[in-house]
Amino acid sequence: MGKILAREFLWLFVALVFALPLGIGFLWFLGFTPETVNLQKEEKSYIFWLYLLGYLVSFLGIYIVRFVAMSIKTLTQPPAPVEEEE
Repeated sequence: MGKILAREFLWLFVALVFALPLGIGFLWFLGFTPETVNLQKEEKSYIFWLYLLGYLVSFLGIYIVRFVAMSIKTLTQPPAPVEEEE
């Protein structure tokens, strides 16, 4: 049980770290970079919320991809051989 909990904590930490640049990439994809847009102070707060949205979507996406990969791995493993009793 402890090993499973430690693995989940590690995946949580990895997903949180990898979601940071993906959130910035989300803003870049939408075209909101400091070099391309001259924004007012009120509009900059919207950029923060868009970044937060991109961060959360990236975090959830990482976990969904992880669960899909884990499911495929589980489904493609051959069944364990059954020991027959004599």
